[in-house]
Amino acid sequence: MKKLTIIFTVLLIVSCGTSKKISSTDLLNIAKKQTENKEWTKAEKSWTELIRIYPNNAELYFQRGYVREKNLKYKECISDFTKVIELKPETHTARTNRGYAYRNIGKYEKAIADFTSELEVNPNAYSYEHRSFVHYLKMDYEKALTDVNISIEKAPTNSISFKTRALIYKAMNSKEKSCADKEKAIELKLLEKYSKYRKDIKELNEYCSE
Repeated sequence: MKKLTIIFTVLLIVSCGTSKKISSTDLLNIAKKQTENKEWTKAEKSWTELIRIYPNNAELYFQRGYVREKNLKYKECISDFTKVIELKPETHTARTNRGYAYRNIGKYEKAIADFTSELEVNPNAYSYEHRSFVHYLKMDYEKALTDVNISIEKAPTNSISFKTRALIYKAMNSKEKSCADKEKAIELKLLEKYSKYRKDIKELNEYCSE
């Protein structure tokens, strides 16, 4: 999580008919802790309160966008990342985070545009893999393969990229390459780090056992 710099302010929190003073520094620490603990709904409320006090702080919008994205509130997080880009265009990954949200609501062209814009200023493996996966979803396998190869070149231990390339090779009927990449993703502990990819690995396992 990015380090935030917040000017000290005292807030008045009303609860159960009583008032309690809390500093913005304390609220920031609460928001960060809630985010770390994956308490997405509580964290969103805390980041929203901080945004109410500091409405022009791009970092706060980024953090609220992040927790909304993790809570699958894609349309809401898109507006947050858009605000980040408006306030601080140079913020790294803001466009990729927004592109990921666009991908999840099926707006593939907007997703690709965001990943591409991010790569122009921040050519990172993460964004190449994300753009690759959208090309894969669009069944543009050559472009998908080009992007994921760059992603692997930049980050050769990124298990997600090997999983993505395995799916691309499967779609291209390159079974040997697909199964080799699937094994590499497992070797790099994909499922230990990202349990959400169990469905993809199951699909690949079935393909490789045929």
